[in-house]
Amino acid sequence: MIPLLENRLSLFRETTSMTRCSYIPFFFFAVMCAAGALTAQTNTAALTIKKEQWSTVYLNNYPWRFQAGDDPGWAKPEADDSRWETLNPNFGNDSLPKNWEGYGWFRIWVRKSDPAATDTWGLYLNHDGASEIYWDGRKVAGTGRFSTSGTDWVARRDPYAILPVAIPDTLPHLLAIRYCNFRPAYPDFAGFQLWAGDMHTMNVQRREAQRFIDFILLSGAAQAILIVLHLLLFAFYPANKTNLYYSLFVFNTLAALYFRYLIEAATDPYTQAFAFRLFQSCVDLINFTQLLLLYTISYHKLPVRRLGLFGSITLCQLIYNGLHWEELSEGFSSAGAWRIATAVIAIIFFSEGARAIISAIRKGNRRLWLIAGGMVVLGIINIAVGMNLFQWFTFRQIMTAMSFTSLLIPVLFSIYLALDVADTNRRLARQLKENGELSARTLAQEQEKTKLIKEQAENLEQAVLERTEQVRQQARRLQEMDEAKSRFFVNLTHEFKTPLTLIMNPARELLDQAHTEEGKQYARYILQNSERLLQLISQLLDLSKLESGHVEICTEPLEMISWLRTYISHYYSLAGHRQIELSFSSPADQLWVNADPDKLEKILQNLLSNALKFTGSGGAVAVKLESSTNNYFTLTVSDTGSGIPENKLAYIFDRFYQADSSDTRAKGGAGIGLALTRELTRLLGGSITVTSTEGRGTTFVVMLPFTEVAGEQQNPVSVFPEPVPDPPDADGFNSEMNDELPVVLVVEDHADLQNFIRRTLSSSYNVITAPDGREGIGSALLHIPTLVITDLMMPEKDGYQVCHALKTDERTSHIPVVILTARADQESRVQGIETGADAYLAKPFDQRELLAIMENLIRTRHQLREKYGKNNVWLSAPETLPSIEQVFLERVRRAVETHIDDDQYSADRLGNDVGLSRTQLHRKLKALISQSPGELIRTVRMQYAYGLLRQRIATVSEVAYKVGYGNPANFSTTFSRHFGFPPSEVPAG
Repeated sequence: MIPLLENRLSLFRETTSMTRCSYIPFFFFAVMCAAGALTAQTNTAALTIKKEQWSTVYLNNYPWRFQAGDDPGWAKPEADDSRWETLNPNFGNDSLPKNWEGYGWFRIWVRKSDPAATDTWGLYLNHDGASEIYWDGRKVAGTGRFSTSGTDWVARRDPYAILPVAIPDTLPHLLAIRYCNFRPAYPDFAGFQLWAGDMHTMNVQRREAQRFIDFILLSGAAQAILIVLHLLLFAFYPANKTNLYYSLFVFNTLAALYFRYLIEAATDPYTQAFAFRLFQSCVDLINFTQLLLLYTISYHKLPVRRLGLFGSITLCQLIYNGLHWEELSEGFSSAGAWRIATAVIAIIFFSEGARAIISAIRKGNRRLWLIAGGMVVLGIINIAVGMNLFQWFTFRQIMTAMSFTSLLIPVLFSIYLALDVADTNRRLARQLKENGELSARTLAQEQEKTKLIKEQAENLEQAVLERTEQVRQQARRLQEMDEAKSRFFVNLTHEFKTPLTLIMNPARELLDQAHTEEGKQYARYILQNSERLLQLISQLLDLSKLESGHVEICTEPLEMISWLRTYISHYYSLAGHRQIELSFSSPADQLWVNADPDKLEKILQNLLSNALKFTGSGGAVAVKLESSTNNYFTLTVSDTGSGIPENKLAYIFDRFYQADSSDTRAKGGAGIGLALTRELTRLLGGSITVTSTEGRGTTFVVMLPFTEVAGEQQNPVSVFPEPVPDPPDADGFNSEMNDELPVVLVVEDHADLQNFIRRTLSSSYNVITAPDGREGIGSALLHIPTLVITDLMMPEKDGYQVCHALKTDERTSHIPVVILTARADQESRVQGIETGADAYLAKPFDQRELLAIMENLIRTRHQLREKYGKNNVWLSAPETLPSIEQVFLERVRRAVETHIDDDQYSADRLGNDVGLSRTQLHRKLKALISQSPGELIRTVRMQYAYGLLRQRIATVSEVAYKVGYGNPANFSTTFSRHFGFPPSEVPAG
């Protein structure tokens, strides 16, 4: 049972670990209060600290100056506070300062009277509002968000933060606090409290206080383990409600401990206040849940009427606490009657529980002496330690004792339940022994029958094990096939939808451009991509026919050498376009065989297409035909491409398998071609093998049987499809950009789709392209485009990585990104948005939708640019910008201010200082705040000059030189044009 604890939170604030450490020798600290200038000091009170002596002083014991309202100039030492109100800043709703409307300024002068004392001091500020701390006119810290409006302020408390300040001399220093609290979490604590002392000592004390409050949760961890254990016991045997009521009781104890922890450690005052209310409720509920548990173990049937009576008392307590929690939070000094009533109620609950236990003990339940003894010990500890009647114990000792004694009753209950389970097990053991003796007699009579059944069971078990292993192997294989098919369908979607995009959109364009050169190009797109789809679908149909056994072999006389040479010649233009050396060789001049040309063509097409696809520029692909004396010929296709990893060679002939199935794979495909090749090779009675070295190349060897044809035959005429070369890079577009048009970067690895998007956008945008994610990122950093369109599945880096890289780089973070992909599932869309994508467009897309999305994003970016650039919002209110833009603009502003008096400081030098080229900086600033670098430099200089003129620390001519103007007349002209009035009319601040 958790004891009643002191609830006055304001008292806790005044008795923090620093002030409670009264056993530390309290030496001297110097505090001097002054009003007006540094030399005009009033309200002086001083304490002295000597070398190597540590202490903490509560500054609320000394008079402060207060002024309602808000003026940044009140933070300066020159401000006159002699007519301000003198008060203690720790006030409540019943003692508010004069003219208090929720905010104001508090000032006090402090000094160190002993030069030998430490130079490094710490301040500990406790409040439930928002504050800004100024030391000698300079802001040094802040807690929460200060505002003069009750709608956008943010209250915060930081129970473990120590603010360091330096007092190297014995001169007076001004400590000013700009403070607001429009809605106090506690009625008696609307102001603040402040302690000062040696920074190291205060830091040690705060860390010790934090470790201590965290340490008391250890008992909560033990209680959580007990809750889980007994809930599991109840789940396994729900007929016994004891474990359930035990879990409820321990859960209430744990909740009270946790909310007590929140009261100490919460940073949000309203969370702390809410935790206080919940803590009070948990303390009241503990009495009832403990009584419920005691009733459960004491009676065979719960006394419903008594439970109803005590439940009603508990409900009344909860209702009263909810209606009067503010009065209770002010301390029991203002709620003494309720404190006595609460103690009396706790004693009544305790006495009723003790009566129930004693009654059960008299009826023979001797184990309940364990619970009774624990309750006596707990009562003694609560009275001696919890109430601390003789003031023998410190706050930490009380909290430690209460935290761990709260485990006493739960642990004793666990021991009681364990003993009860052990007793039940002993009874069961005796019963089992009797049953065993009876079974032994029966077993002797049925020995022969049992032996036969045992043998049959063993045989059946062995058969089950074998079958189970077979099922497991089949399940693993099915799982692998399912994963491969899943990857296949994802990739197949990508392979289908990209050509579909290039069929649907050009078809719409052909309606208006039937006889133009542009229309012919769109027609070529349709033809090429239709053929690709037809080829892919044909492969799928061939696989289906092979599975069903409906494929027949149709042989005819064929001269292999000339047939192969003719077929390979159709790939020379494609190989030359890709700068790949393609060759064919054979030791024989002729080889007449009976063969199936259709199936040979499909085998060679897949092998040759793969070799060209995975061989880079400057590589080589070789095809070789050799015949042997045992009527087998060998067709070898080798390349010098990227190769296949050794651990994946065994799977490349599996259907739908791809060696690289990631979003960043360099080449597309659905994983059908090699599987079809192997099936066709087996159908023809041959075999196919592969050898590969990663990074050096791959060799496929196909061995097929043949029947030689006697005499020369007429070689059949075969018409082979012409391989489609890659589209040209330039494609007739003008490389010069129109500076009046926005710049759009298209990152797409599919050349046809890249070319199509480029044609679509070229009339309204300057379009630059990149073939993969890595080059796309580099091009974006180089050109700083207006908008980026990126595919998702690309080599090097995928669309997610491109988007993340651009959104986290301050040079490109402002650029809208549109992800264009065939993956339209919800998970992919969510992942795209999480990486910072501004739009997510699925293939096949409508080009009108793409153009509309682009125009909307560019228009939105233009509106934001106008907003941030208007009236220099970026300079006066940078917090309205995104965080990464705040950091960038702050770095630019600091660079300009560092060279504020340099009349030669230019946009080029500013770009060098922030790590950007002149062009990059110009585009970044224009896109972000609608200002050029030169305009930004002038704006910063004008704002800096305005501040100097308001402070009246220099003449107009002197200010002109200070902000980098060699000619005061030019400065005055520029200043008047910028602000609308000459510098001589700047009001004093």
